[in-house]
Amino acid sequence: MTTHDSPEDAKFKQFWAELFGRSAATFDRVGPMFFSHFGGRLVELARVPKGARVLDIATGRGAILFPAAEAVGPKGCAIGIDLSAPMVHQTAMEIEQRGLTNAEVHCMDAEQLQFPEESFDYVLCGLSIFFFPQLERALAEMRRVLEPGGVIGATTFWHDDERWKWLGDLFKKYLPQPSEDETTAEDEEETPQPDFSSQAGMEAVMKSAGFADIRVVGEELGFIYQDEEAWWASLWSHGMRARLEKIERTAGREALQHFKAEAFRILQNQKQADGFQQMWSVLFTLATKPLD
Repeated sequence: MTTHDSPEDAKFKQFWAELFGRSAATFDRVGPMFFSHFGGRLVELARVPKGARVLDIATGRGAILFPAAEAVGPKGCAIGIDLSAPMVHQTAMEIEQRGLTNAEVHCMDAEQLQFPEESFDYVLCGLSIFFFPQLERALAEMRRVLEPGGVIGATTFWHDDERWKWLGDLFKKYLPQPSEDETTAEDEEETPQPDFSSQAGMEAVMKSAGFADIRVVGEELGFIYQDEEAWWASLWSHGMRARLEKIERTAGREALQHFKAEAFRILQNQKQADGFQQMWSVLFTLATKPLD
């Protein structure tokens, strides 16, 4: 949280920091590791070289941090930040377990980075920029800590797998009102929201933040949940957990069990020999900080 937060923004950040704190132990560690896959791909597409200084915004469990540390080698450094203290703790333990000397992680708000100007050659952010209530401020901070000519890279969700449309409909059945993860402080003001799911939208986001040489590419890949319980555990390990917790909080544990049972029945229509496939589609946006 920053000193510039409105009460609404502070509450919004606290909600997500605490929710991801409850998810930290299993985040990207149960079910398909799609965050790690797309994090590694962002490092590849950004062409992070040996000796570079990399900042990973909203690092989570290090989906970008660890491949960045490998890419920069012992003479470079990879620093991750996250608003969730339990997430930072888990990642710090993994850094120690891996014996990495070129990686570190800190609990920090992306909208108030505690680094000097021009500290990094690369600033990367995986599947997180849509969480920032003050996006302009966060991007300004990322630009501030980048060297002139440095690269910013971000991933955002592209399009949904239509085979899983039923899940959104099922949530609407059990949560007729918007859940916390679908509202922000800006919603109340009815201000236009950035379009994170299209090439034109991401180009506009980066252009408005003062970045140049913007390029956006999309990729998709299918991931397999081995069985229903693996899929269920995965839901609890990331942001979807917010909706599950709200069902339990507002309608009770029995309602959550009914939701689970109904979801498992629907899943039978998608079962394949190796389990349940879901396509994840992601946009990779890369840009540079102008030299002048």
